[in-house]
Amino acid sequence: MRELAIEIGIRVLLFGVFVFTEFLDPFQRVIQPEEIWLYKNPLVQSDNIPTRLMFAISFLTPLAVIFVVKIIRRTDKTEIKEAFLVAFSGLGFTTFYLAGKLHCFTESGRGKSWRLCAAILPLYCAMMIALSRMCDYKHHWQDAFVGGVIGLIFAYICYRQHYPPLGNTACHKSYVSLLDQNSVKKEERPTADNATGLPLEGITEGPV
Repeated sequence: MRELAIEIGIRVLLFGVFVFTEFLDPFQRVIQPEEIWLYKNPLVQSDNIPTRLMFAISFLTPLAVIFVVKIIRRTDKTEIKEAFLVAFSGLGFTTFYLAGKLHCFTESGRGKSWRLCAAILPLYCAMMIALSRMCDYKHHWQDAFVGGVIGLIFAYICYRQHYPPLGNTACHKSYVSLLDQNSVKKEERPTADNATGLPLEGITEGPV
């Protein structure tokens, strides 16, 4: 419980840093005369995907997907605890999460296109959001591309903090669940070993 409180506290702190930086004065870049044509774009009054909706999709989609998977699989409370810790990692994390749960890259899941399509769907939505920002003239394609690469890298780092590699046979289980299973097995082994070493009453040694 203490570790969970620390993890939640760190995420609240990071969110506070994010909100703080959002209200800082932006950097004023000097635009040279030869590059003014890059910024002569029409003003779009209404975005295809509003900023608030974009953040809501990025934050709430992982949380919704994780809980739907938990309800369908009826997993234990330790994995539900993980949902709170990794819910706000974005659509890239959701893709890695679904790929692990559906075993898209293991022997049991390879060759099943519906699993791969389901896993790629959140990444496809993220790509559509990035394209909409370019269509609204909010960003250049370089911004969207570099931002997508950085987002995927950090999403994978966050995913590997809680789950094994996607090619692992146990990629659908979090490290917390695997650790609990290993501890239970270690507790069961001594009892099984000691059963053969118990003294047998009523048995006496015969003459040598």
